[in-house]
Amino acid sequence: MREVECLISKIIINERQDGQVVWLQERNGKRSFAIVVGFFEASSLRDRVREFRPPRPMTHNLISSCIRDLGGKLEKVVISELKDNTYFARLVVRQDGKTVEVDSRPSDALVVAMQDKVPVFVSDDVLNEASKWSVVPQVALSDDAPENTEEGLDDEEIDFGEEGEEGQPGPGDA
Repeated sequence: MREVECLISKIIINERQDGQVVWLQERNGKRSFAIVVGFFEASSLRDRVREFRPPRPMTHNLISSCIRDLGGKLEKVVISELKDNTYFARLVVRQDGKTVEVDSRPSDALVVAMQDKVPVFVSDDVLNEASKWSVVPQVALSDDAPENTEEGLDDEEIDFGEEGEEGQPGPGDA
């Protein structure tokens, strides 16, 4: 299976809806697609972009610590399948000279990839299929939406630009 490196190009958080959107774009191409994720995962991605460090380890930190403390190194994340409108992903870990692949939800895999600064790959078949029906999101942010408060966010959009910018190289680099 051919894998294509992708970057997170946009994260859209809207508290008034259940699903949040993470937009992935082919690193050296034009194909892109959206993955709907939960609020917690979208917020965790936003925190990684802003380099926020929680005072205590969160679940995604625990995953990274377990990999590292058990002698492994996360090499990459692969979004490998699309079945019945559901994406499947794998964490690819190198341990004792062997490659171990761990099943993961794509949302969790993206957060771990961003915090551990490893590339994100998407199978070419998934990228071809998903990019056919994904429509670039148009989100109007409300003028009075708080940037980041304890009450939460009304609407927030983090756009990485064309190259995965915003002070963070994106999971393709990160």
